[in-house]
Amino acid sequence: MGKVNLVQEHVMRRTVKWIKQRKNGKTYSQPWIGYNYRNKNGTPDFCREISLKALSKEQVDKIDASLRNKIAPSDAVGTVQFLDSAEIGGFWAAYCIADKLGIINAISKFDEKHQYAILCMILDRVVSPLPHSKLALWESLPGSVLSRVAAPDGMEVKLHDMYQSLEHLFGSQQEIQQALYKGSRSTDSMYLYDITSSYFEGNSCELAEYGYNRDGKKGKMQIVIGLLADSAGRPLAIEVFKGNTNDQSTVMDRIDSMRQDFGIKDLVFIGDRGMITRTRREDLQAEEYSAVKYISALKRKEFFDFLEDQNHPLQLTLFDREKLVEVSYDGIRYVLSFNPEKEEEDHLTRIRLLEKTYEKMAMIERNVKNGRLKKEKAIAKKIHRWINKWNMERFFDYDYSHGVFNFSRNDEKIKGYEAIDGFYVIISDIIDPEIDTAELRYRYKSLIQVEQAFRTMKSTDIFVRPIRHWNADRVRGHVFLCMLSYLIIWEARQLFKEFIAKEPVSEEYLQHDCHSLRIIWERLTRGVKIGKISINGKITEQLSPVTTETKKMLAAAHATLNQKCLDKLLNVG
Repeated sequence: MGKVNLVQEHVMRRTVKWIKQRKNGKTYSQPWIGYNYRNKNGTPDFCREISLKALSKEQVDKIDASLRNKIAPSDAVGTVQFLDSAEIGGFWAAYCIADKLGIINAISKFDEKHQYAILCMILDRVVSPLPHSKLALWESLPGSVLSRVAAPDGMEVKLHDMYQSLEHLFGSQQEIQQALYKGSRSTDSMYLYDITSSYFEGNSCELAEYGYNRDGKKGKMQIVIGLLADSAGRPLAIEVFKGNTNDQSTVMDRIDSMRQDFGIKDLVFIGDRGMITRTRREDLQAEEYSAVKYISALKRKEFFDFLEDQNHPLQLTLFDREKLVEVSYDGIRYVLSFNPEKEEEDHLTRIRLLEKTYEKMAMIERNVKNGRLKKEKAIAKKIHRWINKWNMERFFDYDYSHGVFNFSRNDEKIKGYEAIDGFYVIISDIIDPEIDTAELRYRYKSLIQVEQAFRTMKSTDIFVRPIRHWNADRVRGHVFLCMLSYLIIWEARQLFKEFIAKEPVSEEYLQHDCHSLRIIWERLTRGVKIGKISINGKITEQLSPVTTETKKMLAAAHATLNQKCLDKLLNVG
Protein backbone atom coordinates (compact mmCIF):
# COMPACT_ATOMS: atom_id res chain seq x y z
CA MET A 1 0.00 0.00 0.00
CA GLY A 2 1.05 3.64 -0.49
CA LYS A 3 1.50 6.37 2.11
CA VAL A 4 -0.53 6.61 5.33
CA ASN A 5 -2.29 9.80 6.34
CA LEU A 6 -4.57 9.11 9.29
CA VAL A 7 -6.69 12.11 10.24
CA GLN A 8 -7.87 12.12 13.89
CA GLU A 9 -10.96 14.31 14.26
CA HIS A 10 -12.19 13.31 17.74
CA VAL A 11 -11.01 14.88 20.96
CA MET A 12 -10.05 11.55 22.58
CA ARG A 13 -6.65 10.20 21.55
CA ARG A 14 -6.92 7.07 19.43
CA THR A 15 -4.31 4.33 19.31
CA VAL A 16 -3.92 0.82 17.90
CA LYS A 17 -4.12 -2.08 20.31
CA TRP A 18 -3.78 -5.80 19.69
CA ILE A 19 -6.62 -7.69 21.40
CA LYS A 20 -6.22 -11.38 22.18
CA GLN A 21 -9.12 -13.77 21.71
CA ARG A 22 -9.41 -17.54 22.18
CA LYS A 23 -11.29 -19.64 19.63
CA ASN A 24 -11.34 -23.41 19.27
CA GLY A 25 -8.53 -23.72 21.80
CA LYS A 26 -6.27 -21.27 19.94
CA THR A 27 -5.30 -17.71 20.81
CA TYR A 28 -5.55 -15.02 18.13
CA SER A 29 -4.50 -11.37 18.18
CA GLN A 30 -6.39 -8.74 16.23
CA PRO A 31 -5.47 -5.06 15.83
CA TRP A 32 -8.10 -2.42 16.66
CA ILE A 33 -8.26 1.35 16.49
CA GLY A 34 -9.81 2.70 19.65
CA TYR A 35 -9.25 4.80 22.75
CA ASN A 36 -8.62 4.34 26.46
CA TYR A 37 -11.28 5.21 29.01
CA ARG A 38 -12.47 4.28 32.49
CA ASN A 39 -15.45 1.95 32.68
CA LYS A 40 -18.37 2.18 35.14
CA ASN A 41 -16.23 0.52 37.82
CA GLY A 42 -13.58 3.20 37.45
CA THR A 43 -10.94 0.83 36.02
CA PRO A 44 -9.00 1.51 32.78
CA ASP A 45 -10.42 -0.12 29.65
CA PHE A 46 -10.05 0.10 25.87
CA CYS A 47 -12.97 0.92 23.56
CA ARG A 48 -12.62 -0.84 20.19
CA GLU A 49 -13.93 1.07 17.16
CA ILE A 50 -12.28 -0.13 13.90
CA SER A 51 -10.75 -3.54 13.16
CA LEU A 52 -7.53 -3.57 11.12
CA LYS A 53 -7.33 -7.33 10.67
CA ALA A 54 -7.41 -6.95 6.87
CA LEU A 55 -4.07 -5.07 6.91
CA SER A 56 -0.54 -6.40 7.22
CA LYS A 57 1.40 -6.02 10.47
CA GLU A 58 3.71 -3.48 8.81
CA GLN A 59 0.75 -1.35 7.76
CA VAL A 60 -0.82 -1.62 11.21
CA ASP A 61 2.45 -0.56 12.87
CA LYS A 62 2.72 2.48 10.63
CA ILE A 63 -0.91 3.46 11.39
CA ASP A 64 -0.18 3.09 15.11
CA ALA A 65 2.96 5.20 14.78
CA SER A 66 1.03 7.86 12.88
CA LEU A 67 -1.63 7.95 15.57
CA ARG A 68 1.04 8.32 18.25
CA ASN A 69 2.73 11.07 16.17
CA LYS A 70 5.96 9.04 16.01
CA ILE A 71 6.22 9.33 12.22
CA ALA A 72 5.04 11.93 9.76
CA PRO A 73 2.08 10.95 7.58
CA SER A 74 4.26 11.34 4.46
CA ASP A 75 6.68 8.66 5.72
CA ALA A 76 4.00 6.01 6.10
CA VAL A 77 2.62 3.56 3.60
CA GLY A 78 -0.95 3.74 2.25
CA THR A 79 -3.73 6.23 2.88
CA VAL A 80 -5.81 5.51 5.99
CA GLN A 81 -8.27 8.07 7.33
CA PHE A 82 -10.44 7.63 10.43
CA LEU A 83 -13.61 9.49 9.47
CA ASP A 84 -16.17 9.13 12.21
CA SER A 85 -17.61 7.08 15.06
CA ALA A 86 -21.40 7.11 15.47
CA GLU A 87 -22.89 6.25 18.89
CA ILE A 88 -26.13 4.69 17.75
CA GLY A 89 -27.38 2.32 20.45
CA GLY A 90 -29.87 4.57 22.28
CA PHE A 91 -31.70 5.76 19.17
CA TRP A 92 -31.70 2.26 17.68
CA ALA A 93 -33.26 0.72 20.80
CA ALA A 94 -35.90 3.47 20.98
CA TYR A 95 -36.67 2.96 17.27
CA CYS A 96 -37.17 -0.79 17.78
CA ILE A 97 -39.47 -0.18 20.77
CA ALA A 98 -41.49 2.28 18.69
CA ASP A 99 -41.73 -0.35 15.96
CA LYS A 100 -42.84 -3.00 18.47
CA LEU A 101 -45.57 -0.68 19.77
CA GLY A 102 -46.87 -0.06 16.25
CA ILE A 103 -45.88 3.62 16.11
CA ILE A 104 -43.71 3.17 13.00
CA ASN A 105 -46.56 1.47 11.17
CA ALA A 106 -49.10 4.03 12.40
CA ILE A 107 -47.21 6.94 10.83
CA SER A 108 -46.40 5.07 7.61
CA LYS A 109 -49.51 6.57 5.99
CA PHE A 110 -47.82 9.98 5.78
CA ASP A 111 -45.45 11.18 3.07
CA GLU A 112 -41.88 10.00 3.63
CA LYS A 113 -40.68 13.47 4.61
CA HIS A 114 -43.40 13.77 7.25
CA GLN A 115 -42.77 10.23 8.52
CA TYR A 116 -39.12 11.14 8.88
CA ALA A 117 -39.83 14.45 10.64
CA ILE A 118 -42.29 12.88 13.10
CA LEU A 119 -40.03 9.95 13.89
CA CYS A 120 -37.01 12.20 14.44
CA MET A 121 -38.97 14.43 16.84
CA ILE A 122 -40.27 11.41 18.78
CA LEU A 123 -36.92 9.62 19.12
CA ASP A 124 -35.12 12.86 19.96
CA ARG A 125 -37.46 13.49 22.90
CA VAL A 126 -37.08 9.92 24.13
CA VAL A 127 -33.30 9.53 24.05
CA SER A 128 -31.72 12.99 24.20
CA PRO A 129 -34.39 15.54 25.09
CA LEU A 130 -33.49 19.21 25.04
CA PRO A 131 -35.78 22.23 25.32
CA HIS A 132 -34.91 23.23 21.78
CA SER A 133 -37.11 24.48 18.98
CA LYS A 134 -38.01 22.54 15.86
CA LEU A 135 -35.53 24.81 14.07
CA ALA A 136 -32.67 23.66 16.31
CA LEU A 137 -33.53 20.00 15.76
CA TRP A 138 -33.87 20.47 12.01
CA GLU A 139 -30.46 22.15 11.81
CA SER A 140 -28.83 19.25 13.67
CA LEU A 141 -30.30 16.42 11.57
CA PRO A 142 -28.07 16.27 8.46
CA GLY A 143 -25.44 13.58 9.03
CA SER A 144 -26.58 12.90 12.59
CA VAL A 145 -26.98 9.51 14.28
CA LEU A 146 -30.69 10.26 14.68
CA SER A 147 -31.02 10.80 10.94
CA ARG A 148 -29.20 7.54 10.25
CA VAL A 149 -31.68 5.55 12.37
CA ALA A 150 -34.84 7.34 11.22
CA ALA A 151 -33.94 7.38 7.51
CA PRO A 152 -31.11 4.96 6.68
CA ASP A 153 -31.36 5.68 2.96
CA GLY A 154 -30.99 9.40 3.54
CA MET A 155 -33.74 11.98 3.67
CA GLU A 156 -33.82 15.74 3.50
CA VAL A 157 -36.68 17.82 4.81
CA LYS A 158 -37.34 21.51 4.80
CA LEU A 159 -38.06 23.38 7.98
CA HIS A 160 -41.71 23.91 7.15
CA ASP A 161 -42.03 20.10 6.74
CA MET A 162 -41.25 19.77 10.45
CA TYR A 163 -44.12 22.08 11.38
CA GLN A 164 -46.55 20.68 8.81
CA SER A 165 -45.90 17.16 10.06
CA LEU A 166 -47.40 18.19 13.43
CA GLU A 167 -50.62 19.22 11.69
CA HIS A 168 -50.75 15.90 9.80
CA LEU A 169 -50.08 14.02 13.03
CA PHE A 170 -52.97 15.74 14.81
CA GLY A 171 -55.23 15.15 11.81
CA SER A 172 -54.70 11.40 12.22
CA GLN A 173 -54.56 11.35 16.02
CA GLN A 174 -57.84 9.53 16.54
CA GLU A 175 -56.96 6.85 13.99
CA ILE A 176 -53.46 6.37 15.45
CA GLN A 177 -54.77 6.15 19.02
CA GLN A 178 -57.29 3.52 17.97
CA ALA A 179 -54.59 1.46 16.24
CA LEU A 180 -52.26 1.66 19.26
CA TYR A 181 -55.10 0.78 21.64
CA LYS A 182 -55.66 -2.48 19.79
CA GLY A 183 -52.07 -3.39 20.52
CA SER A 184 -52.27 -2.52 24.22
CA ARG A 185 -52.11 -5.19 26.89
CA SER A 186 -54.85 -3.89 29.17
CA THR A 187 -56.30 -6.73 31.22
CA ASP A 188 -59.25 -5.01 32.88
CA SER A 189 -61.84 -2.32 32.22
CA MET A 190 -60.40 0.34 34.55
CA TYR A 191 -59.08 3.59 33.09
CA LEU A 192 -57.19 6.50 34.66
CA TYR A 193 -57.79 10.12 33.71
CA ASP A 194 -56.33 13.40 34.88
CA ILE A 195 -55.52 16.84 33.53
CA THR A 196 -52.70 19.31 33.89
CA SER A 197 -51.73 22.66 32.42
CA SER A 198 -48.68 23.78 30.48
CA TYR A 199 -47.58 27.35 30.03
CA PHE A 200 -47.31 29.12 26.70
CA GLU A 201 -44.74 31.37 25.07
CA GLY A 202 -46.65 34.20 23.41
CA ASN A 203 -50.36 34.90 23.24
CA SER A 204 -51.29 34.36 19.59
CA CYS A 205 -52.73 30.83 19.84
CA GLU A 206 -56.49 30.49 20.17
CA LEU A 207 -55.98 27.76 22.80
CA ALA A 208 -53.90 29.95 25.09
CA GLU A 209 -55.86 31.40 28.01
CA TYR A 210 -55.23 32.41 31.59
CA GLY A 211 -56.38 29.80 34.08
CA TYR A 212 -55.47 27.78 37.15
CA ASN A 213 -51.73 27.48 36.66
CA ARG A 214 -50.12 24.24 37.83
CA ASP A 215 -46.62 25.24 36.63
CA GLY A 216 -46.14 28.14 38.99
CA LYS A 217 -45.62 30.52 36.04
CA LYS A 218 -47.42 33.71 36.95
CA GLY A 219 -48.48 35.93 34.08
CA LYS A 220 -48.21 33.12 31.52
CA MET A 221 -51.06 31.97 29.33
CA GLN A 222 -51.55 28.21 29.19
CA ILE A 223 -53.28 25.21 27.70
CA VAL A 224 -54.96 22.37 29.59
CA ILE A 225 -53.99 18.77 28.77
CA GLY A 226 -56.10 15.70 29.56
CA LEU A 227 -54.46 12.25 29.55
CA LEU A 228 -56.21 8.87 29.51
CA ALA A 229 -54.28 5.74 30.54
CA ASP A 230 -55.13 2.14 31.21
CA SER A 231 -54.90 0.66 34.69
CA ALA A 232 -51.18 -0.07 34.23
CA GLY A 233 -50.45 3.57 33.36
CA ARG A 234 -49.97 3.02 29.62
CA PRO A 235 -51.09 6.21 27.81
CA LEU A 236 -54.02 5.70 25.45
CA ALA A 237 -55.26 9.14 24.43
CA ILE A 238 -54.49 12.80 25.02
CA GLU A 239 -56.50 15.97 24.51
CA VAL A 240 -55.74 19.68 24.50
CA PHE A 241 -58.23 22.22 25.86
CA LYS A 242 -58.24 25.97 26.25
CA GLY A 243 -56.23 27.22 29.19
CA ASN A 244 -59.25 28.28 31.23
CA THR A 245 -60.99 24.87 31.03
CA ASN A 246 -62.39 23.56 34.30
CA ASP A 247 -61.29 20.08 35.43
CA GLN A 248 -64.72 18.50 35.71
CA SER A 249 -65.97 19.91 32.39
CA THR A 250 -63.74 17.47 30.46
CA VAL A 251 -64.99 14.28 32.11
CA MET A 252 -68.22 13.45 30.25
CA ASP A 253 -66.72 14.20 26.83
CA ARG A 254 -63.74 11.97 27.66
CA ILE A 255 -66.02 9.11 28.71
CA ASP A 256 -68.13 9.50 25.57
CA SER A 257 -65.10 9.62 23.25
CA MET A 258 -63.33 6.60 24.77
CA ARG A 259 -66.50 4.50 24.50
CA GLN A 260 -66.92 5.54 20.89
CA ASP A 261 -63.26 5.54 19.76
CA PHE A 262 -62.18 2.35 21.51
CA GLY A 263 -65.49 0.47 21.47
CA ILE A 264 -65.53 0.16 25.26
CA LYS A 265 -68.90 -0.77 26.78
CA ASP A 266 -68.33 -1.52 30.46
CA LEU A 267 -65.71 0.61 32.18
CA VAL A 268 -64.60 2.02 35.50
CA PHE A 269 -63.51 5.65 35.22
CA ILE A 270 -60.92 6.67 37.81
CA GLY A 271 -60.38 10.39 38.36
CA ASP A 272 -59.34 12.65 41.20
CA ARG A 273 -61.64 14.69 43.43
CA GLY A 274 -61.58 17.68 41.10
CA MET A 275 -62.82 15.54 38.21
CA ILE A 276 -65.70 13.44 39.44
CA THR A 277 -67.57 16.03 41.43
CA ARG A 278 -71.11 15.70 42.78
CA THR A 279 -72.45 17.15 39.52
CA ARG A 280 -70.53 14.63 37.40
CA ARG A 281 -71.67 11.77 39.61
CA GLU A 282 -75.25 12.88 39.05
CA ASP A 283 -74.63 12.96 35.29
CA LEU A 284 -73.40 9.37 35.43
CA GLN A 285 -76.70 8.26 36.94
CA ALA A 286 -78.36 8.67 33.53
CA GLU A 287 -79.51 5.45 31.85
CA GLU A 288 -77.03 5.82 28.98
CA TYR A 289 -74.15 5.56 31.47
CA SER A 290 -75.46 2.50 33.34
CA ALA A 291 -72.36 0.52 32.28
CA VAL A 292 -69.99 3.24 33.53
CA LYS A 293 -68.76 3.11 37.12
CA TYR A 294 -66.37 5.47 38.86
CA ILE A 295 -63.72 5.66 41.58
CA SER A 296 -62.80 9.04 42.97
CA ALA A 297 -62.51 10.94 46.26
CA LEU A 298 -64.60 13.58 48.01
CA LYS A 299 -63.52 17.17 47.79
CA ARG A 300 -62.70 18.60 51.22
CA LYS A 301 -65.82 20.78 51.36
CA GLU A 302 -68.15 17.91 50.46
CA PHE A 303 -66.33 15.70 52.95
CA PHE A 304 -66.98 18.23 55.75
CA ASP A 305 -70.59 18.76 54.65
CA PHE A 306 -71.27 15.03 55.01
CA LEU A 307 -69.70 15.02 58.46
CA GLU A 308 -72.14 17.71 59.58
CA ASP A 309 -75.14 15.96 58.02
CA GLN A 310 -76.72 13.94 60.84
CA ASN A 311 -78.44 11.68 58.29
CA HIS A 312 -75.20 10.70 56.58
CA PRO A 313 -73.22 7.71 57.92
CA LEU A 314 -69.88 9.54 57.70
CA GLN A 315 -69.11 10.61 61.27
CA LEU A 316 -65.96 11.69 63.07
CA THR A 317 -66.01 8.65 65.34
CA LEU A 318 -65.54 6.24 62.39
CA PHE A 319 -62.10 7.43 61.35
CA ASP A 320 -59.22 5.11 62.24
CA ARG A 321 -55.54 5.77 61.56
CA GLU A 322 -54.63 2.08 61.67
CA LYS A 323 -57.17 0.47 59.35
CA LEU A 324 -59.49 1.20 56.45
CA VAL A 325 -63.16 1.74 57.24
CA GLU A 326 -65.89 1.41 54.61
CA VAL A 327 -69.50 2.53 54.87
CA SER A 328 -72.25 2.40 52.24
CA TYR A 329 -75.09 4.83 51.75
CA ASP A 330 -77.64 5.05 48.92
CA GLY A 331 -75.65 2.64 46.75
CA ILE A 332 -72.37 4.55 47.20
CA ARG A 333 -69.31 3.12 48.93
CA TYR A 334 -67.20 5.43 51.10
CA VAL A 335 -63.69 4.29 52.08
CA LEU A 336 -62.22 6.27 54.98
CA SER A 337 -58.46 6.38 54.41
CA PHE A 338 -55.50 7.96 56.18
CA ASN A 339 -52.32 9.41 54.72
CA PRO A 340 -49.77 10.34 57.42
CA GLU A 341 -47.81 12.49 54.95
CA LYS A 342 -50.89 14.63 54.41
CA GLU A 343 -51.66 15.14 58.10
CA GLU A 344 -49.23 18.02 58.63
CA GLU A 345 -50.21 19.56 55.28
CA ASP A 346 -53.90 19.59 56.24
CA HIS A 347 -53.09 21.11 59.62
CA LEU A 348 -50.97 23.92 58.17
CA THR A 349 -53.52 24.61 55.43
CA ARG A 350 -56.31 25.00 57.98
CA ILE A 351 -54.22 27.39 60.09
CA ARG A 352 -53.41 29.48 57.03
CA LEU A 353 -57.01 29.69 55.83
CA LEU A 354 -58.32 30.38 59.32
CA GLU A 355 -55.90 33.29 59.61
CA LYS A 356 -56.94 34.68 56.23
CA THR A 357 -60.64 34.41 57.14
CA TYR A 358 -60.01 35.92 60.59
CA GLU A 359 -58.23 38.91 59.01
CA LYS A 360 -61.22 39.59 56.76
CA MET A 361 -63.67 39.30 59.64
CA ALA A 362 -61.51 41.62 61.78
CA MET A 363 -61.46 44.13 58.94
CA ILE A 364 -65.27 44.11 58.78
CA GLU A 365 -65.43 44.49 62.57
CA ARG A 366 -63.15 47.56 62.46
CA ASN A 367 -65.17 49.14 59.66
CA VAL A 368 -68.42 48.65 61.62
CA LYS A 369 -66.92 50.10 64.82
CA ASN A 370 -65.54 53.20 63.11
CA GLY A 371 -68.81 53.81 61.28
CA ARG A 372 -67.74 52.98 57.74
CA LEU A 373 -70.26 50.14 57.67
CA LYS A 374 -73.67 50.78 59.25
CA LYS A 375 -76.49 49.30 57.20
CA GLU A 376 -77.37 45.72 58.00
CA LYS A 377 -77.51 44.71 54.33
CA ALA A 378 -74.09 46.25 53.66
CA ILE A 379 -72.58 44.38 56.62
CA ALA A 380 -74.21 41.11 55.48
CA LYS A 381 -72.83 41.58 51.97
CA LYS A 382 -69.28 41.98 53.28
CA ILE A 383 -69.62 39.00 55.62
CA HIS A 384 -70.96 36.66 52.96
CA ARG A 385 -68.24 37.74 50.57
CA TRP A 386 -65.47 36.50 52.88
CA ILE A 387 -66.80 34.17 55.59
CA ASN A 388 -66.82 31.10 53.35
CA LYS A 389 -64.32 32.21 50.72
CA TRP A 390 -62.00 29.39 51.85
CA ASN A 391 -64.68 27.06 53.33
CA MET A 392 -63.97 28.23 56.87
CA GLU A 393 -67.45 29.45 57.89
CA ARG A 394 -68.07 26.38 60.05
CA PHE A 395 -65.22 27.44 62.34
CA PHE A 396 -66.64 30.91 63.18
CA ASP A 397 -69.57 32.15 65.24
CA TYR A 398 -70.93 35.59 64.34
CA ASP A 399 -73.97 37.86 64.52
CA TYR A 400 -74.79 41.25 63.06
CA SER A 401 -77.47 43.91 62.87
CA HIS A 402 -77.61 47.61 62.01
CA GLY A 403 -74.25 49.07 63.13
CA VAL A 404 -73.31 45.87 64.98
CA PHE A 405 -70.98 42.98 64.09
CA ASN A 406 -69.40 40.43 66.44
CA PHE A 407 -67.48 37.26 65.62
CA SER A 408 -65.27 34.66 67.29
CA ARG A 409 -63.49 31.44 66.42
CA ASN A 410 -65.17 28.20 67.42
CA ASP A 411 -62.12 26.52 68.98
CA GLU A 412 -64.04 23.42 70.00
CA LYS A 413 -65.07 22.69 66.42
CA ILE A 414 -61.57 23.50 65.15
CA LYS A 415 -60.10 20.99 67.58
CA GLY A 416 -62.65 18.39 66.53
CA TYR A 417 -61.68 18.73 62.88
CA GLU A 418 -57.98 18.53 63.71
CA ALA A 419 -58.65 14.89 64.57
CA ILE A 420 -59.26 14.08 60.89
CA ASP A 421 -56.18 15.80 59.45
CA GLY A 422 -54.61 13.41 56.96
CA PHE A 423 -57.88 11.60 56.29
CA TYR A 424 -59.57 11.48 52.92
CA VAL A 425 -62.61 9.62 51.61
CA ILE A 426 -62.59 7.47 48.47
CA ILE A 427 -65.97 7.19 46.81
CA SER A 428 -67.25 4.65 44.29
CA ASP A 429 -70.49 3.20 42.92
CA ILE A 430 -68.93 -0.21 42.14
CA ILE A 431 -71.06 -3.00 43.56
CA ASP A 432 -68.78 -5.89 42.50
CA PRO A 433 -67.90 -7.80 45.73
CA GLU A 434 -64.58 -8.94 44.21
CA ILE A 435 -63.36 -5.33 44.48
CA ASP A 436 -62.95 -5.02 48.22
CA THR A 437 -62.08 -2.00 50.35
CA ALA A 438 -58.31 -2.34 49.91
CA GLU A 439 -58.71 -2.78 46.15
CA LEU A 440 -60.75 0.41 45.90
CA ARG A 441 -58.04 2.40 47.63
CA TYR A 442 -55.32 0.78 45.52
CA ARG A 443 -57.18 1.64 42.33
CA TYR A 444 -57.67 5.25 43.36
CA LYS A 445 -54.03 5.65 44.35
CA SER A 446 -52.99 4.26 40.94
CA LEU A 447 -53.80 7.72 39.57
CA ILE A 448 -50.22 8.52 40.55
CA GLN A 449 -49.24 6.83 37.27
CA VAL A 450 -50.90 9.64 35.30
CA GLU A 451 -49.19 12.19 37.54
CA GLN A 452 -45.92 10.45 36.76
CA ALA A 453 -46.70 10.70 33.05
CA PHE A 454 -47.26 14.44 33.36
CA ARG A 455 -44.02 14.89 35.31
CA THR A 456 -42.12 12.96 32.65
CA MET A 457 -43.71 14.90 29.80
CA LYS A 458 -43.30 18.33 31.38
CA SER A 459 -39.86 17.89 32.94
CA THR A 460 -36.43 17.23 31.48
CA ASP A 461 -37.48 13.85 30.07
CA ILE A 462 -39.67 14.97 27.16
CA PHE A 463 -40.04 18.77 27.30
CA VAL A 464 -43.64 19.32 26.28
CA ARG A 465 -42.96 22.89 27.43
CA PRO A 466 -42.26 25.61 26.67
CA ILE A 467 -44.83 25.62 23.86
CA ARG A 468 -43.87 28.06 21.13
CA HIS A 469 -46.42 27.27 18.40
CA TRP A 470 -49.25 29.66 17.55
CA ASN A 471 -51.24 27.32 15.27
CA ALA A 472 -53.80 25.34 17.33
CA ASP A 473 -53.43 22.14 15.29
CA ARG A 474 -49.64 22.29 15.64
CA VAL A 475 -50.00 22.68 19.39
CA ARG A 476 -52.27 19.63 19.52
CA GLY A 477 -49.87 17.71 17.25
CA HIS A 478 -46.94 18.71 19.47
CA VAL A 479 -48.71 17.44 22.59
CA PHE A 480 -49.74 14.19 20.88
CA LEU A 481 -46.16 13.69 19.71
CA CYS A 482 -45.05 14.06 23.33
CA MET A 483 -47.59 11.40 24.35
CA LEU A 484 -46.16 9.00 21.75
CA SER A 485 -42.70 9.71 23.18
CA TYR A 486 -43.97 8.92 26.65
CA LEU A 487 -45.53 5.68 25.37
CA ILE A 488 -42.04 4.56 24.28
CA ILE A 489 -40.63 5.56 27.67
CA TRP A 490 -43.44 3.70 29.45
CA GLU A 491 -42.79 0.57 27.40
CA ALA A 492 -39.02 0.89 27.91
CA ARG A 493 -39.53 0.90 31.68
CA GLN A 494 -41.29 -2.45 31.39
CA LEU A 495 -38.70 -3.94 29.02
CA PHE A 496 -35.66 -2.68 30.97
CA LYS A 497 -37.07 -3.46 34.42
CA GLU A 498 -34.38 -6.07 35.05
CA PHE A 499 -31.57 -3.62 34.29
CA ILE A 500 -33.08 -0.59 35.98
CA ALA A 501 -33.27 -2.50 39.26
CA LYS A 502 -29.52 -3.10 39.10
CA GLU A 503 -28.52 0.50 38.47
CA PRO A 504 -26.92 2.53 41.28
CA VAL A 505 -28.97 5.65 41.99
CA SER A 506 -27.13 8.87 42.81
CA GLU A 507 -28.62 11.91 44.51
CA GLU A 508 -28.38 13.82 41.23
CA TYR A 509 -30.51 11.31 39.33
CA LEU A 510 -33.09 11.15 42.10
CA GLN A 511 -34.06 14.71 41.24
CA HIS A 512 -36.14 13.61 38.28
CA ASP A 513 -38.56 10.82 37.60
CA CYS A 514 -36.80 8.90 34.82
CA HIS A 515 -33.37 8.63 36.44
CA SER A 516 -32.71 4.91 35.96
CA LEU A 517 -34.06 4.76 32.43
CA ARG A 518 -31.90 7.75 31.52
CA ILE A 519 -28.85 5.72 32.57
CA ILE A 520 -30.00 2.87 30.33
CA TRP A 521 -30.26 5.18 27.30
CA GLU A 522 -26.78 6.54 28.02
CA ARG A 523 -25.29 3.05 28.37
CA LEU A 524 -26.89 1.93 25.12
CA THR A 525 -25.75 5.07 23.32
CA ARG A 526 -22.12 4.59 24.34
CA GLY A 527 -22.27 0.80 24.01
CA VAL A 528 -23.16 0.54 20.32
CA LYS A 529 -20.87 2.40 17.94
CA ILE A 530 -20.31 2.35 14.20
CA GLY A 531 -16.83 3.39 13.06
CA LYS A 532 -16.08 4.71 9.58
CA ILE A 533 -12.61 4.42 8.02
CA SER A 534 -11.14 5.16 4.60
CA ILE A 535 -8.38 2.85 3.31
CA ASN A 536 -6.87 3.92 -0.02
CA GLY A 537 -10.02 5.89 -0.74
CA LYS A 538 -12.35 2.98 -0.02
CA ILE A 539 -14.74 3.82 2.81
CA THR A 540 -16.02 1.04 5.05
CA GLU A 541 -18.04 1.00 8.27
CA GLN A 542 -17.77 -1.46 11.11
CA LEU A 543 -19.81 -2.18 14.19
CA SER A 544 -17.57 -1.90 17.24
CA PRO A 545 -17.65 -4.87 19.64
CA VAL A 546 -20.74 -4.89 21.85
CA THR A 547 -20.47 -6.05 25.47
CA THR A 548 -22.56 -8.92 26.80
CA GLU A 549 -24.54 -6.56 29.04
CA THR A 550 -25.31 -4.23 26.13
CA LYS A 551 -26.40 -7.19 24.01
CA LYS A 552 -28.84 -8.19 26.77
CA MET A 553 -30.27 -4.65 26.86
CA LEU A 554 -30.68 -4.66 23.07
CA ALA A 555 -32.40 -8.03 23.21
CA ALA A 556 -34.81 -6.73 25.87
CA ALA A 557 -35.70 -3.84 23.55
CA HIS A 558 -36.17 -6.23 20.59
CA ALA A 559 -33.19 -4.43 19.01
CA THR A 560 -30.71 -7.30 18.52
CA LEU A 561 -28.15 -6.33 15.89
CA ASN A 562 -28.45 -9.18 13.39
CA GLN A 563 -27.23 -8.92 9.82
CA LYS A 564 -30.55 -7.53 8.60
CA CYS A 565 -30.31 -4.69 11.12
CA LEU A 566 -26.68 -4.02 10.21
CA ASP A 567 -27.61 -3.83 6.54
CA LYS A 568 -30.08 -1.11 7.56
CA LEU A 569 -27.68 0.83 9.78
CA LEU A 570 -24.37 0.54 7.94
CA ASN A 571 -24.23 3.09 5.15
CA VAL A 572 -21.14 1.64 3.44
CA GLY A 573 -19.09 -1.55 3.61
